Amino acid sequence: MVDITGKKDATFVKDKYQKVLDHSHKKVKDKVKWLYKMNRKLKDFLGDVQKYKNDLIADEDERRESYSALQNLLSSEKDFEKEMMTLSKKGSGNRNVTIKPKFKDSDIDDLRINAMQEYLDKYPEYASKSTIKKILDKISEIESGIKRTKKTYNTAVSNVLKELAYFPRNLMEAENLVKKFNNLLEEAKEKTQNMRYVRSPLYKIASEKEKTKVTIETLYYKMDEFEATINKIKEETISVKKQNLEELEF
Repeated sequence: MVDITGKKDATFVKDKYQKVLDHSHKKVKDKVKWLYKMNRKLKDFLGDVQKYKNDLIADEDERRESYSALQNLLSSEKDFEKEMMTLSKKGSGNRNVTIKPKFKDSDIDDLRINAMQEYLDKYPEYASKSTIKKILDKISEIESGIKRTKKTYNTAVSNVLKELAYFPRNLMEAENLVKKFNNLLEEAKEKTQNMRYVRSPLYKIASEKEKTKVTIETLYYKMDEFEATINKIKEETISVKKQNLEELEF
C-alpha cells in the first residue's frame, strides 16, 4: 500500500538517525568516563607526590635538629669551634661548590654538616662517645629514611608525568567525538524536519505521541554536561602542567 502521507518514510529516517546518534552518544559517554578515571588517577598520584614531599621536609627538619644537637655536644670538645671555622671556610671555598649570590639555609646547613663530618673523621675518638654515637646512629637512620623516601617520591613524580602524557590525545579524541555527535545531530534534525510528513498539515494536528515517532529524541543525551566535564578536566590538566610541575622538584 502506497504511503501518500510520507509518515513511514519519516519514521524510517528518524529511526535510522536515532540509532546512529545513540551509538555516537555512547562513544562520547564512554570516553568521558575514561577521562574521569584518568583524572582521578592523576589526582591520586599528585596526592602521593605531596605526601612524600611533606615526609621529606619533615625528615630533613629532623635531620637538621639532630645535627644541631650533635653540634651542641661537640662544642664542648677541644678546639671544636676553631676547627669548625676552618673547615667551613674550606668548604665554602671549594672550587666544586657553585657560588651563589645569596646562601639559602640549606646551603649553610650543608657546609656546617660537612664540617662536622670532617671534624669527626679527624677526631674519631669523639664519635665513640655514647651520647655522640647515639645521635650519629639516629642521623644514619634518618639519612637512610630520606634516601628511601626520595626514591618513592621520584617514582610518584614519574607516575604524574606519565599520566599527564596520556591526556592530550585522549582529550582531543573526546572533543572530536563530541564534535562528530553535534554535527550528526544537526544533520539528523535538518533531515527529519524537512520530511514531507513533518511539513504537512497532518503532522500539525497529530498528537504528541505520534509526533515523537518522527522526531529525534535528544532529552537524555545531555551533551552539554559531557562538554563541561571535558573542559574542566582539560583546565585541571593545564593547571597541573603550569603550576604543579614546578612544585614537583625537590
